[in-house]
Amino acid sequence: MHPLLEALVKLFFPTHPGCQLCSGPKGDSELICPSCRGGLVAWAQQPQCLICGRPLGDRQQQLCPACRRQPPPFDLARAVGPYAGGLRQGIHLLKYKGRKSLAPLLASLMVEIIQQQPPLGQVEAVVPVPLSRQRQWERGYNQAELLAEEVARVLQLPLLKDVLIKHKETPPQTGLSREERIQNLQDAFLVKAPASAILGKNLLLLDDVFTTGSTVSAVARTLKDAGAGKIFVITLANAGKQQSFDQS
Repeated sequence: MHPLLEALVKLFFPTHPGCQLCSGPKGDSELICPSCRGGLVAWAQQPQCLICGRPLGDRQQQLCPACRRQPPPFDLARAVGPYAGGLRQGIHLLKYKGRKSLAPLLASLMVEIIQQQPPLGQVEAVVPVPLSRQRQWERGYNQAELLAEEVARVLQLPLLKDVLIKHKETPPQTGLSREERIQNLQDAFLVKAPASAILGKNLLLLDDVFTTGSTVSAVARTLKDAGAGKIFVITLANAGKQQSFDQS
């Protein structure tokens, strides 16, 4: 873990006896338990799509069927782990239970992944996926922005939290098909002036969960249409199912 982020995490979690994600038993010097850490290691070792990071069932393949059919507008997407177990619990606590103090720990896991991906060394600024004004008012904060603040601070990158807005209120994505999600987010995001802040820049787009990729695709398309360079995506979890190649 980066020394600065490690200090912040220890400040928020000085003596907590259990795993910060699942509350299970852990070592005194650790913040997450062996089970949660093992799940993240296992995720990192399984084959993943080179573009979107979806889990692949076939090690002989490099791209998932979706990316082979139509490459997404972003250049690379990676996640800390699967949307399951302790990681899912941690995201739920941050997103729905007001546990904003979890942001430094979860951000530290994102930084670990970022530093393991050579292409992400090209990143010039961090952009959180915005919430609509109504959704942010209801929740009181944007969890992606909290995470982005920590990631940008540790990586010493500019945080562009005001360059993008979600100006269209959309129904929740949960339960929608991929096609419905894409339609739901059509023209939902807008780059605020001045677009010069992103012109030609390679950006790290940050969100909490990657399911079908429709949200980050909509944002990436908006950013590129406004003149951004490469768009790299980092999320806490990937909720995609293992890809089948039977129909590809």
